[in-house]
Amino acid sequence: MAEPDPNVANHTLVLLRNMDRKLDHVIETLGRHDVRLGRLERDIGEVKSDLVLLENRMLTQTNEILRIVHRLNEQDALASQN
Repeated sequence: MAEPDPNVANHTLVLLRNMDRKLDHVIETLGRHDVRLGRLERDIGEVKSDLVLLENRMLTQTNEILRIVHRLNEQDALASQN
């Protein structure tokens, strides 16, 4: 039986090390993207929350304006009756 060629083993180790480095780089890059995506999700959640608060404020102010208009119309109607 022939002994394994040391050059083949060296080339195989070099190839495996190269693949390992590339895999480490991919994992590191994915980790950075995961952090960025987490931040983006948090920021989107904050924007949604702010939009809900603004919508509530707008509805409250719109209702207040409608109450004032209704009250003025009632006062105008009473004044025209007298």
